[in-house]
Amino acid sequence: MSEFTMSNENTVTILSDEDMKTLLNYNVCAEDREMYQNAYEEQLAAGEVELQTKFQYACCLTHSGNHNDLKLASVLFEELFKEGTEELKRDSLFYLSIVETKLKDYLKAKKYVEAFLSVEPSNVQAEQLKGYIEKHLKKDGITGMALVGTAAIFGGATAIVVGTLAVGAALGFAFRKKK
Repeated sequence: MSEFTMSNENTVTILSDEDMKTLLNYNVCAEDREMYQNAYEEQLAAGEVELQTKFQYACCLTHSGNHNDLKLASVLFEELFKEGTEELKRDSLFYLSIVETKLKDYLKAKKYVEAFLSVEPSNVQAEQLKGYIEKHLKKDGITGMALVGTAAIFGGATAIVVGTLAVGAALGFAFRKKK
């Protein structure tokens, strides 16, 4: 990590890609997860979940390595975005960008982080997350283009082989009929 000073009192920490990976891969401890899950489930069973409880549980799930937990976190943050205050909506957008990044849905993650930055344009952490997401989009785009190119080459080669076999079969059939 490196730091630079923006003014006399503000120090901003710049995260490297490795630091960003560490931040994204942080996992919550089992005790905390159980505490937030129990609070959420008790309120859910009672018929009404407080926004703060839902937010805390969704944040906890964000720091899980489990795919289903991340999907649930995404659903909860989307609900919070619809139900919450302006501050809760803003925070939900930021966490949605983290969740979607962890799920490797970089297009969705970029959409959320850009929406967050439209509300809070000077947020350095969100800018860094956006940069991280964009790097992965480029990498995935290059990988995707390579896969499409390989498929086109393979598809073309397959068409040539199938075409050759078809011509060969037709010629064989024609020669058999002449005899």
